[in-house]
Amino acid sequence: MWVDGDRIIKQVVGDPAAFEREVTALRLAEHTGVVPRVLDVDHEKRTMVLERLRSDPFEEDWVVDYARGLARLHMATGPEHAGLLPRQQVPDPVPFLRFVRAMEVEIGGAEDELAFEDTGKFDLVHGDPCPGNDMYSPRGARFVDFEGAALGDGLTEVVYLRMGFPTCATVSETPRELREAAEQAYFEERGVVAGLEDACVRWLVNGDALVQRAERDGTDHLARVVGEDWFWYSTTARGRLMFRARVVATFTETHPEMSALARRLLDRMNQVWEPQPIEARRTHVS
Repeated sequence: MWVDGDRIIKQVVGDPAAFEREVTALRLAEHTGVVPRVLDVDHEKRTMVLERLRSDPFEEDWVVDYARGLARLHMATGPEHAGLLPRQQVPDPVPFLRFVRAMEVEIGGAEDELAFEDTGKFDLVHGDPCPGNDMYSPRGARFVDFEGAALGDGLTEVVYLRMGFPTCATVSETPRELREAAEQAYFEERGVVAGLEDACVRWLVNGDALVQRAERDGTDHLARVVGEDWFWYSTTARGRLMFRARVVATFTETHPEMSALARRLLDRMNQVWEPQPIEARRTHVS
């Protein structure tokens, strides 16, 4: 990627599907004002010319603009766009259940709460809405890098603020008052209110959310983490799991069995693993 005056020239190397996915997503979302405009495309060279977005210093409450921008992005598409982008993947709970057994933790009735299905929504999901893929101006948040875009359920992305940005290099905990304000802004923008607990549980069981994108190759990373730990930038795989389990352990009303399992699992992890604290950050991180 390089800058040419008021344009950005981006070339995607080695993955034609990712290139076409990004071009499609940007064009679908152009009317929302939260993505750069596509000025030109060379499909053969996998090169696109994009509007250069203004990027101002972020404010302390940037997560509110972030959530509002996500809402606008998610509303860009609907059922009429079916087939233009891949469907968002539904997590498979089987590796997670194997992990729980390997940790010698009782599953109890939690398996019944892990029967995930495609929610049938057609939101335009970014796929990797991490700090660094967002930019801020008086117009609010705008997003770049749509190689992982899909059609699915936007709730899985607004819960990044609860789950510590699960696909991102830097894990951070959003202070409660800011997180609640951001979630409220998201639902106000969309004109709906929905529970976020199921979307959080889906991140807890997702082993690919323990490694960077290049390593999401079909390896069972939940099986790996039983016997080894590894750093991914700001913290370790085990630290990520412990943080997510702590969040899910609070869902006693909506997911009582899964909440109880998360508490048992967290107790066990604290016994056999070194604690990996997650920082609470009030400012943007990249």
